Amino acid sequence: MEIPAALAVCLVAGVVPAGLFAAMWLRLQRRHRRLDVEMRRRSADAEAEVAALRDRLTEAARRERLFAEEAEHLVGHRLPAMAKALRHAHVRVPGARHPELLDAPCGKALESVLAGVSSAVLGERRRVDGAAQAAMRGATTKLQTMCYQLQTTVDDMLHKYDDPDLAEQLAGLDYLNEQVLRRLQVTRVVCGAGAGLVRTSSPLRALVMGASSRIPSYERVQILDHLPEPVAVADRAAEPVAIVIAELMANAVHHSHGSLPVEVSLHQAHNGAVVVINDAGIGMNADEFRRARRLLSGREEIHLAELGDPPRSGFAAIGEMCRQYGVAVSVEPSHYAGVKAVVFIPSELITPVTEDLPIPAPVSRPAPTAVPPTVAPHAPAADPAAAAGVPAPSAPAPAAPAPPAPEDSAPATGDAPPALPQRRNRRAHPAPAATGATASATGAAAVGGLAGRAFRDPDEAAARMGALQRGTARGRAEAPGPVPEHDTERDSR
Repeated sequence: MEIPAALAVCLVAGVVPAGLFAAMWLRLQRRHRRLDVEMRRRSADAEAEVAALRDRLTEAARRERLFAEEAEHLVGHRLPAMAKALRHAHVRVPGARHPELLDAPCGKALESVLAGVSSAVLGERRRVDGAAQAAMRGATTKLQTMCYQLQTTVDDMLHKYDDPDLAEQLAGLDYLNEQVLRRLQVTRVVCGAGAGLVRTSSPLRALVMGASSRIPSYERVQILDHLPEPVAVADRAAEPVAIVIAELMANAVHHSHGSLPVEVSLHQAHNGAVVVINDAGIGMNADEFRRARRLLSGREEIHLAELGDPPRSGFAAIGEMCRQYGVAVSVEPSHYAGVKAVVFIPSELITPVTEDLPIPAPVSRPAPTAVPPTVAPHAPAADPAAAAGVPAPSAPAPAAPAPPAPEDSAPATGDAPPALPQRRNRRAHPAPAATGATASATGAAAVGGLAGRAFRDPDEAAARMGALQRGTARGRAEAPGPVPEHDTERDSR
């Protein structure tokens, strides 16, 4: 059967658009698939970016929390510990709570805050401590001047009045004044001032004995001289050495039982002299020894706030003296479980002893002896020439007088009263030589080859002085007449 031409034309006309439509549909499908893939890719990228942003937000929130905790740790723990560490070296400043922040800008900012606060605290502390030291220097200077005036007044009264009871009270007042002066000198040194007293070259033995008269319970100090020959300390270092030895003696006496002696010995070294102070007290632990050696070195700056409450300024003052004058002080445990302090005086500060410097012989001081109840009105003082050796100022007894002339050698007239004792300058003039029976006693008292140098214990001298004054008082009561005035000379301080 033949297909009509019209039908063929229609079939062709229908097939061609269908083919074109199919082609277009396929193209659209491919394009749709490509768009779908692109959208899925973009969606995945967007989701990944959102996830990343979410993670960054989470990390930022965590770091903000860590920063807040680190700031709270800085304010609550690190800054207070830092302030304490500036006063006490053993205090440890805690580190960062979160070390991972140290390299971050916020961690560096917190560390810079800590360093800035530390610098500001140190600066303010130096300013306040400097102002306090300046105030203390001014106050101690005035107090020290008044104490020297009081000392002069006491000396004048000792020369003016012969009442034994008054003399005893004045001697106690002078002894107390010496201790006050010692504390004022230590405070001045700690505050950056000098000792406030200059003395001439003094024998080392006399300095040690004089230092023992500035402390409480001086009778417990036993001084032993092992020097082959006497040595003196140069004038520029005499008073600082006396302060150092007095402080070490005071520590030894204070930290040991009242019945135990404190041994002080003098030795010759290869390039200087050595004073060893040995006690049987409570001792010190390892931390206290470390602190003491650090202060005694004199290398650290002194701050009043570091000395405690009440301030413990002894070692700090000794270290400052050592730094200024070249003296060396070391402490270590003693054989008696106490503390042994060794003072080394270099040869640069040692000078030979001249003839006009009296050198008292070493002696261990016993307890004070009782004063004889009565003395014959015209009997001479018991062994007055034995006072030729001149001890350092001691307390609570008046200074040992120069040998008075015996009363039986005075004119035998009824109007002439017995001679009064006179005080002599112990540093300006050598002691007179003993004669007769007294000379033999003096020779027996010589120690370590120092023939002719006698020494009387301060307490024994006080007892004999009191007996002499009582005798002269009774002699005046029995011998009426005007009392001649005698020229006297004050002791040098």
